[in-house]
Amino acid sequence: MKKTLIIFLSLVLMLTFAACGEKNGGKSPSESSTPAESGNAPSGEAGADENKYYGIGEAAEYEEYRITIDKVERVSDTSIFWNPKEGYSYIKVYVTVENIDTEAVSVDETPLCIVRDGDYNAELSDYSRNTDVKNFLQDGIFEEAYLAPGTAESGWLTFQIKPDEKELTMKYDQLFDTVFFRFTVE
Repeated sequence: MKKTLIIFLSLVLMLTFAACGEKNGGKSPSESSTPAESGNAPSGEAGADENKYYGIGEAAEYEEYRITIDKVERVSDTSIFWNPKEGYSYIKVYVTVENIDTEAVSVDETPLCIVRDGDYNAELSDYSRNTDVKNFLQDGIFEEAYLAPGTAESGWLTFQIKPDEKELTMKYDQLFDTVFFRFTVE
């Protein structure tokens, strides 16, 4: 009797997992066979994979959020940073995150991260974003926010980039592989 019950429960569990599989062929909603074409997207990697990439000024939606990278600029005055690495430079990424849900949501103070070598890696992707800034509460810096429905939070984030890095891929939140941005740093 116990063996029969165990076999029956195992079959039910397997069928449950099979039924919970994605109905869209394993692709997330933001994936498409044609990456977004944008004047801000680097041309060499545009067709390299199936993810959809957003450029500067393009709004991406994910669950209850709408995320836009408004602009990116190199930082010429490094006096706001603790010990920048020799030869590296910083960029400011201006971002807006909007709550498009009917309930309040929270947004982490660092909603974007750099993706390098095809994947997010804390060491390669400068997980320390914004923490290199002296007096972390600088005017205009993106702060953690609790957004009411229909409201938005805007500000800048800083990232340290390699000396030869001109084309960047970023994603919304290091935990999710759903919203990617790709652009060239002037």
